Amino acid sequence: MTQPGIRDTLQRNALFLSLTDEAVDRLAERARHHSLDSGRILFHQGDPAGYFFLLKTGLIKLARISPDGQEKVISLVHPGEVFAEAIMFMDAKRYPVTAQALEPTELLAIPNEAYRAMLIASPQACMALLANLSMRLKSQLEDIDQLSLQQSRPRVVRYLLAQPAAETVAGEVVELPAPKHVIASRLSVTPETFSRILHELASSGLILVHHRQVILCNPVALRALC
Repeated sequence: MTQPGIRDTLQRNALFLSLTDEAVDRLAERARHHSLDSGRILFHQGDPAGYFFLLKTGLIKLARISPDGQEKVISLVHPGEVFAEAIMFMDAKRYPVTAQALEPTELLAIPNEAYRAMLIASPQACMALLANLSMRLKSQLEDIDQLSLQQSRPRVVRYLLAQPAAETVAGEVVELPAPKHVIASRLSVTPETFSRILHELASSGLILVHHRQVILCNPVALRALC
């Protein structure tokens, strides 16, 4: 990607809208474009964290690995989203998760120190970053509520209805953004439980499942299960 292309990509994201043209130019000079094949690791949990990232295309899985090797999916990053930006303010600047591409992916790596310098010169950029982190915190608190207070079935239904194509019109097709075992980990259920719930919803006539496509046959009845 050329520097003008990097600059245009940065300017379309809320974190960079408040920066001056000169500041964006300087940041674009330091940013680096990366292309990842499906399955490629961007960084491992515990690696030194010198960059945060803006996803241009593809899908990134952020996961924690337990000492016994078990994986817990923390988040799925979609195009236009920024990730790993909060680490630049931590004392121990190491990535707390592993980031892996789940499909062919393009992203920008932005040096933490370069962006921190921009923040010092721009109160507006500081406010944009605080707004982004606040929205992320709110989303994580909602996740905690769902994972700790809701049973598995309402959790799965809420996830289906939260997908971009999920409308109230019967027949809407939702494309699951990741393999089912990844979504199961994200929802803190086993793959077997996730598949069983999808089968039960299909048997009740509420959905139809074909590979990673889910047809919402009765969205109104689904919402009543949340």
